[in-house]
Amino acid sequence: MTTDRLVEDVLALYHLIRRASHPIHQKEMTPEQYWLLRILRRHGALSIGELARILGVTGSSATTACKRLEKEGLVTRERQSDDERMVRVALTEQGHEKVEAWSQRRRALLVELLAPLDQEEQEDLQRLLERLLQGADQRAGVVTTKGEVWNTQRR
Repeated sequence: MTTDRLVEDVLALYHLIRRASHPIHQKEMTPEQYWLLRILRRHGALSIGELARILGVTGSSATTACKRLEKEGLVTRERQSDDERMVRVALTEQGHEKVEAWSQRRRALLVELLAPLDQEEQEDLQRLLERLLQGADQRAGVVTTKGEVWNTQRR
């Protein structure tokens, strides 16, 4: 039986990691800009319409977010030669580096948080986490890839 304290402690750890490492909580950008960069990293270049659909926003909102990110050097926007109305957006090298830096920041924080545990405690925690992830993997709509858990129903 799961105790309330265990649930609360796991949630507290989750929130601590997000507050300390997430670019939205660090006031680096808006949620829309963050997800736009993550989507481009995962899918590659997309049209404004495709981005808007995936983000669940209007085309003008996606365009505004892309323009801001372009000014920061994180994305490029190119009109298609065969259809001037179609604009494709892609991450720049700097955009890829920014998304990777977020991941590295989160990883460094986790290394720091795990440091008080000795080797045996870390191995025990590893085994327990693997069991949790296996259980999550067996639930409908959950796929684990490259250490990430994605809910396929949200795609």
